Amino acid sequence: MLDPVLPIAIYLALGYLFKVFFHDNSKQLIEFIIYFSLPSIVFSKIYPLIIDQRIIGLILMFICFILFNLTLAYLVGKLMRLNRTYFATFMIMATFGNTSFIGFSYIDAFYGQDFIVYGLIYDIFGSFLLLVSVGMFIITWGNGKKNSVKSISKSIFLFPPQIMFFVTLIAKNFEIPNFILLTTQTLGSTLVPLAMIAIGMKLELKNIFARLHIVSVAMILKMIVVPIIILIGFKYFYGIDQTWVKVTIIEVAMPPMTMATVLAIKGGLDEKIAINSLVLGVLLSLFTITMYTTYLA
Repeated sequence: MLDPVLPIAIYLALGYLFKVFFHDNSKQLIEFIIYFSLPSIVFSKIYPLIIDQRIIGLILMFICFILFNLTLAYLVGKLMRLNRTYFATFMIMATFGNTSFIGFSYIDAFYGQDFIVYGLIYDIFGSFLLLVSVGMFIITWGNGKKNSVKSISKSIFLFPPQIMFFVTLIAKNFEIPNFILLTTQTLGSTLVPLAMIAIGMKLELKNIFARLHIVSVAMILKMIVVPIIILIGFKYFYGIDQTWVKVTIIEVAMPPMTMATVLAIKGGLDEKIAINSLVLGVLLSLFTITMYTTYLA
């Protein structure tokens, strides 16, 4: 079961080594992913998908999982008696997972690209939507500043994968030439290596253990406690044999989101908690995701 995760570890190492010996190109890679790879994945996977009551049900379920995670993060943060800035940063990092860049990489590695569609639904209508709405209000509360509803709405509707989602919904009413589907599939296949190389370039090993008591609790809650609760719930009330269930559990178990880290830092929250949660979360995920997929297999 280690074979699928080894390429991800290699991509991370290549990205980190490239930054050390040359320079950090993660910004350009992430821009390419956001403007080309992710929209291509959205189109190639959503276009043939029939959006019915089952898909809507999945969206509602995914939102409930993230809100459940947020509630636990709030309660644990309260028990830790953190100051407002630390508390807000803890809630953001312990709740919003990297369900696109890293999530799609793991789904592709363990279950194949066909099941990335479930990760897409989880990411667009769960992680991203709640981050730029509820998450932004938490960041605003944490730094004492105000964010207008207009700016939050703009973040939601001008995000390239989100735009492509609405374009794809319109395109579903027409027959699309095969070369367009082939092009989007090819561009979409660049997501996994580019995303992991970009994350590797973002890894910062200095000061990695700063605020470790807060970061470690956030990681345990986000990547171990909540996924195990969701897994137990599925096992006893639905079953864990279907691949979409396994993909959902993997998405729940993702390390903190890169975009959440960026927004937390830009929003004036604690930089050390945010960055170290991202770095340690990515490294820890190599072991925790292998553990979950081994059990689910």
